[in-house]
Amino acid sequence: MHKLRHFFYVLVALLFSSSLHAAVDDKDIQALREWINTKRQVTVKELGGALSISGEVRTEFQTTRETRNGHPQRGSGSPCGVPKQAFDVEVNLMLDYRMERSWASIKLEFDNDAGIFNGTLNRIKLERAYYGVRVVDQDTYTMDIELGRRRLGTIFDSKIEFDSFFDGILFKYDQGFELGDVYLHAGTFVVNDRRDQYGYVGEIGILNVANTGFYTKYSLIDWKKHSHDRIREERFDFLVSQVILGYKFVPKNWLKAVTMYISGLYNHAARRLPITNHKRANAGGYVGFVVGELRKQWDWALDVNYQLVQAQAIPEFDVGGIGLGNACKHGFYSVKSDGAGGPTTRKTAAGNTNYRGISITLDYLLLNNLDLQQSWNQSVTLDDHIGPFRRYHQYEIELIYAF
Repeated sequence: MHKLRHFFYVLVALLFSSSLHAAVDDKDIQALREWINTKRQVTVKELGGALSISGEVRTEFQTTRETRNGHPQRGSGSPCGVPKQAFDVEVNLMLDYRMERSWASIKLEFDNDAGIFNGTLNRIKLERAYYGVRVVDQDTYTMDIELGRRRLGTIFDSKIEFDSFFDGILFKYDQGFELGDVYLHAGTFVVNDRRDQYGYVGEIGILNVANTGFYTKYSLIDWKKHSHDRIREERFDFLVSQVILGYKFVPKNWLKAVTMYISGLYNHAARRLPITNHKRANAGGYVGFVVGELRKQWDWALDVNYQLVQAQAIPEFDVGGIGLGNACKHGFYSVKSDGAGGPTTRKTAAGNTNYRGISITLDYLLLNNLDLQQSWNQSVTLDDHIGPFRRYHQYEIELIYAF
């Protein structure tokens, strides 16, 4: 500390008082330069490994309609204060560094509303920040450990869940067999450290079974946390299993790849509650297909799927599917989606579950690095005996320039 303080004084003298230059001898200057070179100017070449920098610039337009018991929830005069139409400007900056048996990955998201008077300039999110090491590296199998942040949906597969952040430690085992490529990924993550609450999640799968293009995946996520508070108990009363079956192939005399998939989901921890009409509404699933892949200019890909999610199937904060818009941020178990405002009733229970709907996404590469993406999402209340009756649809068009 004494030497650093001395160097700081020397630096200040050099910058702000030319009369003191003569008082600084060559030894002090050389020591200062060596310290800067050691601590602040280490290059990737000196460290070894490979550093890649990539990014996306996005411009986006959305038009949305949402009703609750027939009353509009968006637009002028609506109770939620959310517009029907929205323009966004977004930048994603990704940095990836990799050495022979270790790596790190960072993603910063700058997602702001467009507009002079209603636009935003300060919305920055740390979307991804983790590092990993390879602890076993054999010819047919590997074992890795990764620690940090990313979305659950970037690790585990689903069209309707895994929208929360995974802030935790992940263990990965991957092995190739004649039967197919087998993997097991599992970890634990922080839900609320102030309440000593953690989640547990894992997924096992077999890809390209016997070189046929078939694959299957099974995941299990545990959100459960015992609490004497009724709302907290119900909000986290989830132990969710999901099974996915899929088949990827290229039809004869057609160059476009086709993937067909179907999934079923079940919350084992759901209970019969007054707000669910004293029954368990704890299942969900989706079915769909993808045609095409994005590789070069003029390529396109179409993803169409139908989703069904009962009221207790997924925690409302982890819904990764269409949802019901929920512009006012109403909760299912509580008045507000963050758990505040007191309990709801069977007539007022809202949230983002209890829906059925269709999702369509079309990507078209105008250039090798410019994607025109259009999507249509439409949903309606699944069980009209639970909560208000709601309708939702949204059209979005987005230009994505990747570099």
